[in-house]
Amino acid sequence: MPVTADHNNEPSSHLEGISREMRTPLTDILGMAHLLDDTVLEQDQREYVQAIMRASHELLVHIDNHLDQAQLNNDALGVQEEYFGITEALLVMVERLRPSAAAKGLGLSLEFAPDIGTKIHCDKARLSQAVYNLTAHLIARHSDGILRMAANIKEGQWGDTLHVTITSNARLNGTSAQESDNVEVLEITRRLARLMGGEVSLDMDENQLQCGQLTILVEQPEEETGNITHPARILVAEDSRANQRLIGLILNKLGHDFELVANGIEAVEAVRTSRFDMVLMDLHMPQMDGMEACQKIRELDDEISALVPVIALTADVRPEMPAKVLEAGMDAYLTKPLDVAKLAETIQASMSSTHARKLKLAKSA
Repeated sequence: MPVTADHNNEPSSHLEGISREMRTPLTDILGMAHLLDDTVLEQDQREYVQAIMRASHELLVHIDNHLDQAQLNNDALGVQEEYFGITEALLVMVERLRPSAAAKGLGLSLEFAPDIGTKIHCDKARLSQAVYNLTAHLIARHSDGILRMAANIKEGQWGDTLHVTITSNARLNGTSAQESDNVEVLEITRRLARLMGGEVSLDMDENQLQCGQLTILVEQPEEETGNITHPARILVAEDSRANQRLIGLILNKLGHDFELVANGIEAVEAVRTSRFDMVLMDLHMPQMDGMEACQKIRELDDEISALVPVIALTADVRPEMPAKVLEAGMDAYLTKPLDVAKLAETIQASMSSTHARKLKLAKSA
């Protein structure tokens, strides 16, 4: 019955709304903390800032887990694949988990196979979430020892597979009640892995110590493309004053020039009258939203302006959003809170794309 379907979707829609509302202030908290962490600080001050960052990221994981649980019930989970540095992604996860491990008397180590590539292609956010959940589960179940994480990539019949294995020499101390508390999170983690062509397993080794393994199907680039490193001129369309300030600080730090507008109408007019290397476009703005603004930009008579890369910025993490922004003519999709490294990588990729496009237009002129 349609009424039943709508009723079943209500919890998911409610959680999606809460997720967007929480991600918006977390953008400011994480962004400002990241910028502060890059300044000259006393040791205790740096520890305070890093504690804020760790707690904020942990909150994000919990938000994502609750949202994913609701989407599991509606078969609505999706993936968004991209190229990213696997070593950096896993190192970040280990550092975020190190304080909670230390509180249990646990050390965390991370090893990479010598031949592991620098970049892989899969869903970075989903992979990071799955690694975090699996490792956090093992931390909760052990104490007084070392958890060793090892990563390698194996070739197989269906493509390359990333293996993340966590073993332990620590004492197993979890109770059946604790195990029950983690059932939902582990089920989410399994579904995330399966979405990406992999699996999650938990086993007991020969010493009766629990170990975990995560496998994910990935692609590895055959060769690196050249980078364009000159500063970009970027249009930022964002109605929130706090987010304008944060994005401006990040772009200044990255060495780029930018111009700010507060709605879609101003964004279209700015692109029509000026040259930009790319546009960072918030999706939810007054007068004209980001998707409509992008469609208007694509309809401009000037070919270079009409083809400017447009990167969506949003706290909306519904699985259908990546497809929607691509249908609207946007080139990439970044979620809030903004990941500074990911923003820098996306800008770099867009600059390279813009450079290649301008060369092609010049040759055809």
